[in-house]
Amino acid sequence: MTPFNLDLFKMGYFILYRNDGSFFGNAIAQRQLLAGIDTDDAGFTHIEVSGGGEYAVNISPPLSKLVKITERHKGRYIRIMRYKNGEYEAGKRYKVAYFSATLCNKGYDISGILAFVIKWIKHNNRLYFCSEGALWALQMVFPQALLMKPEECMPGHFGNKNLFEKVWEGKIPK
Repeated sequence: MTPFNLDLFKMGYFILYRNDGSFFGNAIAQRQLLAGIDTDDAGFTHIEVSGGGEYAVNISPPLSKLVKITERHKGRYIRIMRYKNGEYEAGKRYKVAYFSATLCNKGYDISGILAFVIKWIKHNNRLYFCSEGALWALQMVFPQALLMKPEECMPGHFGNKNLFEKVWEGKIPK
């Protein structure tokens, strides 16, 4: 297995984070299983779009922001994924990263996360949660990607082996 290397993190790639065992992480993993996402992929409960190298767009409360993954997520188990599309790898992944970056400093859609658990709660269509923002950025470039609305997307959807290819998997060093 290739050791951890920041060169693996290309602009527009997706970084999936394994459940850290938190209350919300466990609830998201459970909801993903109920949605039919396979057990392995359902264990990844957070996603970020890579800005390349050590930077990524982190959509989490209270505001989405640019983070250094080596600081914010040190010790976390991750999976780096890329969208299976020749145009994506030929350069359109940069546009995906660009659109993701436009979400920085937006508020987090807490009601959107709660809507996964409590169906009568509606999500805010001006705010995003992590997988919603990642799919929105991807669909700005590839409108038919995943064939679902961004607000229906969960982190485990980015593990779909028919649509995404694994680049690397392992721990971010502490």
